[in-house]
Amino acid sequence: MTSRDERTTHALREILRLAEVGRRFAARGHDWYVSDPDNAPGLAAESLIIKVGENVARVSDELRSAHPEVPWRVIKDMRNRLAHYDQATDYEVVWNTIDGDFPQIAEMIGRILGSTDPHG
Repeated sequence: MTSRDERTTHALREILRLAEVGRRFAARGHDWYVSDPDNAPGLAAESLIIKVGENVARVSDELRSAHPEVPWRVIKDMRNRLAHYDQATDYEVVWNTIDGDFPQIAEMIGRILGSTDPHG
């Protein structure tokens, strides 16, 4: 069992919570996502991705190294791109992230929590 500091544990649990919000967004369907003329669903999804990336930055280097199957760097890079280059946001990529990538990331994080934290 890997020991984990409280900050890392909190960050992992927050990633799972945010991924669940993303799952609920995606469950509403792509038509819902693209139907709002102000793109509120896309902006909300973008915010989720940024928050996931911020939490990845709080995960200890030790745990990230122990779990290379999680695309830590890709998540952080996407967060940085969305946070700093908003004019170039591709909202179809944002959709694909919450619809396709978030469930996979949640599954990986859930396994990490389950294997190292009996209270996961």
